[in-house]
Amino acid sequence: MAKAKRYNPEEDGSKPFFIKGVMLYILALPLIIALFFALLKGTSGSILTLGIATVLYLLGATIARRGFLIERSYNKSLLAKAPKQKYKTISAIVLAFATFYTSFFTTNNGLILSIVLGIVLMIGFYLYYGFDPVKDKVGELGIGVTAEEVIEITNRAKKSVEKLKKVRQRIKDPEVQNMIDSVTKETEDVIEAIEKDPNDLSRARKFFNVYLHRTEQISQEYLKNLEHDNIDETLKENFKGLLTSVTQTIAEQKVRLNEDDITRLDIQIEALNKQLKSEGV
Repeated sequence: MAKAKRYNPEEDGSKPFFIKGVMLYILALPLIIALFFALLKGTSGSILTLGIATVLYLLGATIARRGFLIERSYNKSLLAKAPKQKYKTISAIVLAFATFYTSFFTTNNGLILSIVLGIVLMIGFYLYYGFDPVKDKVGELGIGVTAEEVIEITNRAKKSVEKLKKVRQRIKDPEVQNMIDSVTKETEDVIEAIEKDPNDLSRARKFFNVYLHRTEQISQEYLKNLEHDNIDETLKENFKGLLTSVTQTIAEQKVRLNEDDITRLDIQIEALNKQLKSEGV
């Protein structure tokens, strides 16, 4: 235990993700071997005991992998809520109980020693992997902006961008491809700006909820008709005009995001006034 290294989320990306937590599965390997020989001998008591212990270790390792996946997504995001499901914590408890169970029922160690081994396993898990994130990554939010809304809107915007990229791959017109590239690139810049400063959402809310969403829907409909040869030159030019207008709108949006804090303060004051009036204060 003295050599255990405290888990650091900042170093998480330095290791290939597919190997993270594999050691937890190795904990079940001796039990699997013992279970195999117990099956050959036909000792039902040992088969049941070893089977339960094996399942507990494999279950704990699988739950941990789920927690690692969620934590990886959390660490990569500039803006995220702390996970509600504490998979890593649950995994540590399951693995600790598996260690206690294995020690007490399969090796005939005493109760105290088995409890101590379970506790040591949990401490080792915490030192090496850490428990689940508990702090929301939302920065300082102003009046009229909630963490849930910021995360929901930016995630929805990212999905729209991904759908536009898929549309772009299937449209063979280089000019339209370049236009869609401009829309997605500029939109990603706006999303990044919102993630760095969530309070800017008040300026970009309509763009995300209306313009971007409608552009994505229209683009998919355009692709559908294009693949059925239902697009004439007039409609094609109209679609290009739409993409040009959207790109200009995004550029204007980025300018608005660069406005000084006085404008933001004015928006916050207005939002508070509306809230006070609605509550009759």
